[in-house]
Amino acid sequence: MNYRRSGYIGTILILSFLLSCSTEKNTPISRAYHDITTKYNILFNGDESFKKGLMALRQSYQDNYNEVLPVFLYGDEKLVGTISSDMDRTIKKCTKIISLHSITAKPELKDNENLSDKKREFYNKNEFNKWMDDVYLLMGKAHFYKHEYKMAKETFTYMLSEFKEGPLTYDARIWLARIGNEQKDYKNSLDLLTELQKDENFPDRLRSDLNTTWADYYIKQKEYSSAIPYLGKAVNDVKNKSSRIRYTFILAQLNVIDGNLSKASDLYKQVIKLNPPYEMTFHARINRALTYESGSGSAKKIEVELKKMLRDDKNIEYQDQIYYALGNLSYKQGKKEEALDYYKSSVRHSTNNTGQKARSYLTMADIYYDKPDYIMSQAYYDSAVSILDMDYPNYDILYAKSTSLTRLVNEINTVSREDSLLRLSDMDSTQLLAFVDNLITGVRAKELEELRLKQDALIKQQSDRVLTSNNGPTVVGGGNTNWYFYNPTAKNLGRKDFQAKWGNRKLEDNWRRKNKNTVSFGVAPTADIQSAQGNATTQDNKTSDNKTRAFYLQDIPFSDSAKVSSNKKIQQALFNAGLIYKDDLKDYKNSVQEFETLVHRYPNTPLKLTAYYNLYSVYLLLNDKAKVEYYKNSIIREFPESTYAKVLINPDYVKEMETELDKAKKYYNETYALFRDQKYTEVITRTDYALKTYDDADLLPKFEYMHTISAGKSQDVNTFRKELLNLISKYPNTGVADNAKILIRYIDNQHPEVQEQAVQEQAEELYQISDSLEHYFAFVIPKNVNINQLLFNIINFNLDNFPDNKLTQVKEQLNDKQDVVLVKSFESKNEVMFYYKKITASDETFKDIQKNELIPLVISTANYKILQQDKSVDKYIKFFDQHYLK
Repeated sequence: MNYRRSGYIGTILILSFLLSCSTEKNTPISRAYHDITTKYNILFNGDESFKKGLMALRQSYQDNYNEVLPVFLYGDEKLVGTISSDMDRTIKKCTKIISLHSITAKPELKDNENLSDKKREFYNKNEFNKWMDDVYLLMGKAHFYKHEYKMAKETFTYMLSEFKEGPLTYDARIWLARIGNEQKDYKNSLDLLTELQKDENFPDRLRSDLNTTWADYYIKQKEYSSAIPYLGKAVNDVKNKSSRIRYTFILAQLNVIDGNLSKASDLYKQVIKLNPPYEMTFHARINRALTYESGSGSAKKIEVELKKMLRDDKNIEYQDQIYYALGNLSYKQGKKEEALDYYKSSVRHSTNNTGQKARSYLTMADIYYDKPDYIMSQAYYDSAVSILDMDYPNYDILYAKSTSLTRLVNEINTVSREDSLLRLSDMDSTQLLAFVDNLITGVRAKELEELRLKQDALIKQQSDRVLTSNNGPTVVGGGNTNWYFYNPTAKNLGRKDFQAKWGNRKLEDNWRRKNKNTVSFGVAPTADIQSAQGNATTQDNKTSDNKTRAFYLQDIPFSDSAKVSSNKKIQQALFNAGLIYKDDLKDYKNSVQEFETLVHRYPNTPLKLTAYYNLYSVYLLLNDKAKVEYYKNSIIREFPESTYAKVLINPDYVKEMETELDKAKKYYNETYALFRDQKYTEVITRTDYALKTYDDADLLPKFEYMHTISAGKSQDVNTFRKELLNLISKYPNTGVADNAKILIRYIDNQHPEVQEQAVQEQAEELYQISDSLEHYFAFVIPKNVNINQLLFNIINFNLDNFPDNKLTQVKEQLNDKQDVVLVKSFESKNEVMFYYKKITASDETFKDIQKNELIPLVISTANYKILQQDKSVDKYIKFFDQHYLK
């Protein structure tokens, strides 16, 4: 009985304790209970989850050593998912603490109790759980790491209002500054950091956090010099070794950017001594080599160290960076060619580090650009741009430079190619064919060498397998199967490659030759060239087989017109190259060379005036007064009526032209007002004057349009239509032409007889009567007709009715909507018209075909060529009806 009573008493005591620990009561016991439960239970678990998330972040984060390392690791959006679950658990724990253990009730006071200052201060608190500010700080940080900056900002701001005098308010303000840095709200960050720096009570425990936040503030804005002193202080203040290593490495990077290479080298040395993870050790060694300055240390010692790193198996995936460092070392010693070899090795040994490959490409591109060797520079800039991301620093500048160099190289190659082709065109046929045959021999030899190398590689591969397995069959003499002809796999592959390249050839002397009895191409030169040009061509008259004479002869300009075309290409390419040198690359020396080559080589070039003015402009930039005067006088003497000459003679010419243009615009507006009021007689008078007086390219079409419309009011419809067509021809692709087309469509709808007459007149101008010429019969058909059925019917008709005429049938495209089936050929109009009447009267011709969809025609070979160019069947039908059917 006593035992049972004691149990009841214990239960009552426990219940009494729990009730006394309610957050509704504020007693020493309740505060102690909630403080202990908060710190050693829920807050502890939340903090552990937070630390677990930070560890996962550190393990997942991959530093990009080609850029300045970030001071903090939380900025990578891609890694938020890695830590979300841990941070969510932290936030959940903090929320639980706030809901269950926050004490906001005031403690009870005794009647008439006089409070001391200390007790009054305690009584006026908003929160009586002493760990609650830690809870809010932890929750704010968890939101921050999840990139939930709005929630984090609200949490830290709440801390500042609720715990005004608490020591953790300094932490909250630092985190608010970091939010500003991440959101690029740099003004707010600056205000917070400045206020903290001036605060005399700022705690020493946060000195490192404050300095790193300052450094982050400046680095994010690329103000690297300003970040250096703050990061230097952080290195001295921070207790955590891994953080000290990181800050020291970043400090070294900042000193490199600031130009203090000696200091940077010392800092990288400190990093190495701190024994960081291998990847950072490696980059510290590499970067220390990159900071070498001539006269500041032993280049040989650094080179030996780098080459030793090359031999270390741990560095296989880093060899591209080692070679790059060796290249920089050589370049700083003035060994440019050796440096280029190292950079090329860097590219060859690149595996998955596209950033390093791009750096190597760009470095080589810059070296060749400075030489200058623009062709090589273009190749490396193009390679770099092709693998760089668009967010790479100054990507737009690099892309523009690459594009300019590509255009320049195209122009240089055009000049080189056309010059070579012109030289070949001047050779006699024997020399030319011998030259071409030598090229073909070289191509075949190269292909055979590539085949041999491929076979050797396969043999080595097979040999390695045999040596590895050590169980291959033996051969006479005790050898193994690594010789090619004892290896079935290698033989089969070689046979397939040979047959694909050469076809099935008998084992005999001179197996490469198609004609075994002929050693040289001993035919008549002219006939041989014509024959070679005509062989192995594709449908567009171009051959792609680089082992035929036709391939090399097809672009050589043998005719006078082809040579004229080739020289025009050279002129334009020289001019374009001059502009690119001048405007894009600012290489005035080469610009002058291109323009002067153009005007000296082609004194009658239509580009001469513009080339002269560009030379005048370039020499102005070069401050060569004699050349400036020379080209100024040349422009005035040779092109006195040009705008350039007028500007050079009269510097106020442009202003005067603008004044005249203002007059012309005013005159146009007055004339247009009369036109709008339908005062056509006055409009005709004024537009006649304007067309004789003004030469403004924008206003002239408008004056002529008003003149045409005004005159059309007193003309017959046919004449008016012709004037509109003339207007369209004179000013195509303008608003005036568009308006004229609308009027023509209206006239054609209202007066179809006018359109028919116009089409008839156009047909008579296009086509010619030629009764005695060779003729074709034709069916013009829409594209939806079964053309194969029609061809079949025509063939049967010809076999039945014209078996001895040797007629052929072909299908050709006429325009976007119609094809044509031709029956060839007839010696005269009379012969083809007999065929026309016979085939159009035959029902068999239209079997399984809609007859009304076909248009039968007869056309001479000369007129058919015109029809192919004009593509309008309607015009030719008018001509055909008039001259063949009447």
